[in-house]
Amino acid sequence: MRSVQLPLLNRKINGFYYESPSEEKRPGILFLPDLTGIQKATHKSAEILCNEGDYNVLIPDLYSGGTTLRKYCVQFLMNAMVRNNEPTGNAPLAEFFEILDQFKEFDNVDENNIGVVGQCLTGGFVLHAAIRPEVKAPVVFHHSFGLTGSGIPARCASFIDHKIQGHFAYVDPMCPVWRVKELERQLNGKLETHWYNLPHGIPHLFFNTDQGKRAFKHMMNFFQQQLA
Repeated sequence: MRSVQLPLLNRKINGFYYESPSEEKRPGILFLPDLTGIQKATHKSAEILCNEGDYNVLIPDLYSGGTTLRKYCVQFLMNAMVRNNEPTGNAPLAEFFEILDQFKEFDNVDENNIGVVGQCLTGGFVLHAAIRPEVKAPVVFHHSFGLTGSGIPARCASFIDHKIQGHFAYVDPMCPVWRVKELERQLNGKLETHWYNLPHGIPHLFFNTDQGKRAFKHMMNFFQQQLA
């Protein structure tokens, strides 16, 4: 693993890059943390994806570059366009696409085979990323976007062609069952859903519960299937 810096439009953020040992270009996975930021489980996930899956994995530190947890979350709480995960007027989403576009330019990343993992506040980014033709493996964990509806505007969902893998908890006030059902209806067979008797924050439990381990295995299998 090595540290990298990503110069964005409004700030420069840090990242952690797990680079495949392969001399050829390999698929890239952009692994986004949740509200709690980068944790030990985040690094362990990236390490396994890199060493066992032979992927290039980038973890961006969204709270670096002069941005604290409070500042970052205020962008969501105070902006109705963001809370509804609209494609315009959504500064965090625009910044996410800056990160994605820079990651695709890394020398050993196959820019046509990209996976994206998002969870909670970053989960909704995955839904928009799935519109992109190069994002072959979008994985969302209990997205907390959407005051009403599925968490992505219907006009945006209509452009999604790729399968999305989704992981959800049966009891989750941050991402209730009705939101997932609406997303399933919108995507019309393109959402592969997995359900767990776990609390919100499934990726934190990848390595210390049986259901968490099952979620990680589903994610690994999805990457192997979708990333050529």
